[in-house]
Amino acid sequence: MAEDLAVDVRWGTPARTHDPWLLANFRPRSTDILITTAPKAGTTWMQQILYQIISGGDDGFESIFDVVPWLECPRKNKSREETLQEYDAMGDPRVFKTHCTYEQTPGNDRVRIILTSRDPRDCCISFYHHIMDMTEEGRAMAGVTAPATFDEYFTKWMAFGSWFRNVRSWWPHRDDPNVLWLRYEDMKEDLEMTLDRILDFLGHELTPTQRERVLEHSSFAWMKKNAGRFTRICDWGVNLFKPGGFIRKGQIGGYRALMSPEQEQRILARAQAMLEPACLDFLGLRRGN
Repeated sequence: MAEDLAVDVRWGTPARTHDPWLLANFRPRSTDILITTAPKAGTTWMQQILYQIISGGDDGFESIFDVVPWLECPRKNKSREETLQEYDAMGDPRVFKTHCTYEQTPGNDRVRIILTSRDPRDCCISFYHHIMDMTEEGRAMAGVTAPATFDEYFTKWMAFGSWFRNVRSWWPHRDDPNVLWLRYEDMKEDLEMTLDRILDFLGHELTPTQRERVLEHSSFAWMKKNAGRFTRICDWGVNLFKPGGFIRKGQIGGYRALMSPEQEQRILARAQAMLEPACLDFLGLRRGN
């Protein structure tokens, strides 16, 4: 489209789930909370945690994307202008999901940002299951195809490289006062500690009853039981996932079931080539871990 030509390249390349125009024209507020992750690094989980916090434990929503929109994702039945008007009409604090790098994130110096990272080996495997668990209609809407083999998928995942770009772009900003960086592995180990860190970062308080509801509704068991609330994206109007798909296992170290030692070493080698030693240590990615 002609209007895309006026959008600075910093906002990224147009794709089925990434509209640079929306990012360039979004009007951020200092009260906004943005969840930024590489795909399959706890994004939906953090959407649920944050919505539960700001709502005091509401369980009446139909889709997480109604209450925590995907910022850069185009809408099927809304124009770009209508999408931004919908964002402008949201009450504070607004919470958005994004897979943007630091450079692509609107208001990255003033909005509150919660970043979750996950072992790239597990992200790789999780995204493979994400694609395989989609319906044919869902894959068509998302612009992806089911790979014939895991090896074929792995080659494409490495070539796309979103995990590496995302982490490298955010690492220099890990200590910015408006950024909270959480590890998926720590979230899995201690959800209550994670909740406390988020509440402290946001300056938000919960009553004991609200806290109990937030923890219950943010548990894997509750989200698995209510998986349909987490699978409808951007009013696409199709069943994106097969029954039982999307909210799968959330395992740590699950990559070992499919990934060969050679593929694992390719991921670790690329991480070591692109990331600082301190970042590798933080993520537990020194070769041999």
